[in-house]
Amino acid sequence: MFGRTLTLLFALFFFSACQEYQVVAVKDFRIYTDTKNPELKKAIRILAQRYNKDMGSKTLTIVDREEDSNSRIRFTSGLHDNGHKLGLGKWITTTNQKSTLTINGEKNTQTVAYAMDIEFDQENFEAKVASLSDSSSEEAQHLYHLFCHEIGHGLQMDHSPENSNVMYPTIPDKPTRYVDYKAYFNRARSFMSSH
Repeated sequence: MFGRTLTLLFALFFFSACQEYQVVAVKDFRIYTDTKNPELKKAIRILAQRYNKDMGSKTLTIVDREEDSNSRIRFTSGLHDNGHKLGLGKWITTTNQKSTLTINGEKNTQTVAYAMDIEFDQENFEAKVASLSDSSSEEAQHLYHLFCHEIGHGLQMDHSPENSNVMYPTIPDKPTRYVDYKAYFNRARSFMSSH
């Protein structure tokens, strides 16, 4: 019995010592805007361009066809009236594992693909979308703050108790408080560069 246990332990050690593990993180956010309203589609493009500029890299890619996407933004009429906020955001992770046998042993590759699902109140966006061309307007500032907040959820950020944080749970219609975008984008960059 002892010899059999020793052989089994050696086999487990040998097997685990010969295995290679590699984790590949895929953070390629290709977002489809699920609406027929051309003004809302245009607004999301403008907000994503500003977001990418502030990130210093192309983090968000807006695609025209749903089949080219891994993430989605949609607009829901009455979202705010149904007791929700002006937006909802969540992250999605999908893990696939592939195992191959090499001359040195087994190689396991685990791919973790990141995506997001974002929902905005349609009436709130439609009421403010015309002001997006002036990024200093209250409406444009509100939509950008809301956009960054929900994208933040898509980048695995939770709410913050600090009212200067982009991830603070409420987003005012009028910019009544300082919002620390610098800290937010530093955190977003950290997420994008992590494995």
